[in-house]
Amino acid sequence: MRNLFAMARRIISQIVRDKRTLALLIIAPLLILTLVWYIFGAKTSEPNLAIIHYDSSDYMSAFAKNDYKRMTPLQARQALADKKIDAYVDLKNPVKVHLEGSDPQRNGLAMSKIQESMQTMQTITVTALKDELTDVIKAQQKDMQAQQQMIAQMAKAMQIYAPGALAQITQNAPKAEQPDSPHKQEKVTLDVSYLHANDDLNTFDAFGPAMVGIFVFLFIFMIGGVSFLRERTTGTLDRLMASPMKNYQIIWGYMIGFGLFVIVQSFLLTCYIVYVLQIYNVGHLLDVLIIVFILSFSALSLSILLSTFASNELQMFQFIPLVIVPQVFLSGLFPIDTLPGWVQAIGNLMPIHYSTEALRNIMIRGSGFSGWWLDGLILILFSAVFITINILVIRRQRPLTS
Repeated sequence: MRNLFAMARRIISQIVRDKRTLALLIIAPLLILTLVWYIFGAKTSEPNLAIIHYDSSDYMSAFAKNDYKRMTPLQARQALADKKIDAYVDLKNPVKVHLEGSDPQRNGLAMSKIQESMQTMQTITVTALKDELTDVIKAQQKDMQAQQQMIAQMAKAMQIYAPGALAQITQNAPKAEQPDSPHKQEKVTLDVSYLHANDDLNTFDAFGPAMVGIFVFLFIFMIGGVSFLRERTTGTLDRLMASPMKNYQIIWGYMIGFGLFVIVQSFLLTCYIVYVLQIYNVGHLLDVLIIVFILSFSALSLSILLSTFASNELQMFQFIPLVIVPQVFLSGLFPIDTLPGWVQAIGNLMPIHYSTEALRNIMIRGSGFSGWWLDGLILILFSAVFITINILVIRRQRPLTS
């Protein structure tokens, strides 16, 4: 036990003296996470739109001047080609929409705004039809009133000259139809409720749990793997394996030494994202920290394992596309429900997948221990498997000499 803690102290002292490693381990994740926060937390920009052939259109009022520039057809086509506008609407019957088309996100924003205006245009059309129908009904009522007045005059004459025919004429006379009393259309309002979160949840809030796991895993994987590789290339690990120290003492010594900085980094990163960037979080901070700590040790144990198969630092960094990139895409940062079953199965073999689900349950859904214990247990099993393999293979890998 004494040897184990002595080696852990040596690792801690070595990292403290390496200022670049400390900066990469602690400061770099905060800077990159801040940049991601600015990118994903920014408000969605409004689309640039225009209308043409608006002078002779009855629907121009549906396209507000603040939202739609007034242009000639030539100006609109040129502005679209120069990407100064995202789309323009031709109000000449039939109405046509012309999109720039190179950016799907801008296309979606433009169509959403145009559809909103089209609904207003349909409302204007329906109102105009109602007004026209009302005018027709009023004209018919005037005609009926004129006919009734004529019949009344004839009835007076009949009373004088042919009283017996009055009853028959009155019976056959057309009666004025009373228009149905119009019902006032009630405004429909939607009472929207959320089981989790609220309408203030932005893109960064939704991505935050996955981003925490990705950054923690990435930086610890790089620092842990490169540091352990350096122990091999300098011959330190060779001397340790020639000593009476057991395999598990060597591995656990490195885990404890690096683990202290893993805990510090995880704590700073979690507090920074929750309190400084103010990501949406309704769960308990302690639950978040537990998941991040467990994930950190999974990343550390995996990096130590893979470093035994690398001959230099370049080869260690070559593991990043193989280990980190698939986890980013299958972590839950992007929807994977529609992917083939075998791809989803690969995602289930990756630690970040479980950390993302656990952190979302805590931070967005407000779950306690019952909502993350299974994902946490799986992450612990990942660490246990990686550490066990490390203990079994450490002496089988020939140490490198400088």
